Amino acid sequence: MYYVHKEIEDPYKTGLDMAYEVSNKIKNPSLMILLTSLTKKEDIAELLNGLKSKIDVSKLIGCTTAGEFSEHKFTQNGALLIVFDEYCKMAIEYKKINNNDSKNLGISLAKSVLKKLKNISSRISLDEKLVGFVFFDWNSDSENEIIGGISNVLSGVPIIGGTSGDCFKFEKTFQIYQDKVLENSVVMALGICSKKMDVIYGHGYKPTQYYARVTKAEGNVVYELDGKPAFEVYAKMISDHTKIPYEEIVKKFKPQNFKNLDLALLYPLGVHDTYGNYHIKFLKSVEGNALVLMHKVKEGTFLVMMETTPENTRKSREEAIEKIKNKFKNPIIFVIDCACRWVIENSISGRICRIQTTSGNTLQPPENNSIFQRPSLNIKENLWGQCSVGFLSYGESIIKGTLSYHNTLTFVGLVIDSADERINWKEELKYFEFSDDEVEVISLLIGKKLTAKEMLEKVRISQTKLYQILNELENRGIIRSDEGKPKKFYIDNLKEVLERIHLELENQYHFKKKKRKELLSKL
Repeated sequence: MYYVHKEIEDPYKTGLDMAYEVSNKIKNPSLMILLTSLTKKEDIAELLNGLKSKIDVSKLIGCTTAGEFSEHKFTQNGALLIVFDEYCKMAIEYKKINNNDSKNLGISLAKSVLKKLKNISSRISLDEKLVGFVFFDWNSDSENEIIGGISNVLSGVPIIGGTSGDCFKFEKTFQIYQDKVLENSVVMALGICSKKMDVIYGHGYKPTQYYARVTKAEGNVVYELDGKPAFEVYAKMISDHTKIPYEEIVKKFKPQNFKNLDLALLYPLGVHDTYGNYHIKFLKSVEGNALVLMHKVKEGTFLVMMETTPENTRKSREEAIEKIKNKFKNPIIFVIDCACRWVIENSISGRICRIQTTSGNTLQPPENNSIFQRPSLNIKENLWGQCSVGFLSYGESIIKGTLSYHNTLTFVGLVIDSADERINWKEELKYFEFSDDEVEVISLLIGKKLTAKEMLEKVRISQTKLYQILNELENRGIIRSDEGKPKKFYIDNLKEVLERIHLELENQYHFKKKKRKELLSKL
């Protein structure tokens, strides 16, 4: 997995620069994921125009974000391009979202992308090391149903996903498929990854002792809890737990149109499922005394008040990183982190000291009355540390074993072991009966595209001998070259090349064995 992360001044030029960088590293990407915090459709189109002017975007998917991060950089006016090399085999698909039949849409999407993958690799089966990615439109409010449909077809296949963002504007989000900028769509990738990998997830919330039963609801609007006005019951829960006077909560901290969400983020409502997991229910607003949630909730559901702190939110991230270190030697992490977790850690942590937890202290509401104005925080470091890339989303999806759901205020991630770094290619390639000089050239080209001049600087082979080896390897289909001047040499798919040579050697062995036996029978 390779990535390019850039700030954007000119979208077209940024796309072009990213394309040049990728083309110099990986000739035929099996999948590219483009994540950008651009919020204008025409700017995203220009970014794509820059990319496709230099590289093939037929395996490109992505979405808009609330910010992107990598290593020690965080951007809210940038683009992050994640590239998977030829060791993976990936298929992509998209569907327009139909909220009236979202589960069947998920089933159709999964079947379609699986069929495409089988066309790429006819031997594919659900028992192989498959992995998937899925990105949604924020305005559709159908992620749970779509994930349910996907899970019906691809049960047990690890899949992570996220909902498109628009840097806290909450107006319009976009999805990316090849060279198209889409709205009200879902895009998906599914493929084989031969490397060691795992899916991580978490949220940093713990249940409190306070809960209530939904007694009246319609869609994502909850009107009554325990037969009483929903917001009154919820505000009473927060008051009893924090000792903030009920009247102050109703007066100063009542959520309205994504404003005054400080307490709602620190003490959201959650649902406990049959597997012991808590799903957080994001509260968008309060209309009268009705709770307007991000997702639908059924009557009869028990809602538990959850709690977190900026410290606990950070701790959940640290615990996930620690587990990765114990399982992977050289991990690379692709993380989808909820934008609200970032807000809790950065915006709320600077103001929450004014929200006292004892009734004797004076309360002060947030100065700007909204945590969702575009934050002006100067984040220089990636909160997930080294060897990680990702983006801030408006919701996170996961399929892992029995887990299959979409949530908010959470994080999900795919960890891939960069095992190639631990392979001694100069030793291993000798078992494929390459000469020492051939091994030196092939090992140099693994994961790279180089000119003959660049190779001459790194090998102990004469120029004449090098060109002879390059011609022989190219004639055998082991390496390829592009049409550039000077042309660059590369290996299109190392695994397929080695599998073919392995089969050739096996056939030669059996043929020679047969001939030896024929000779012995004549003696």
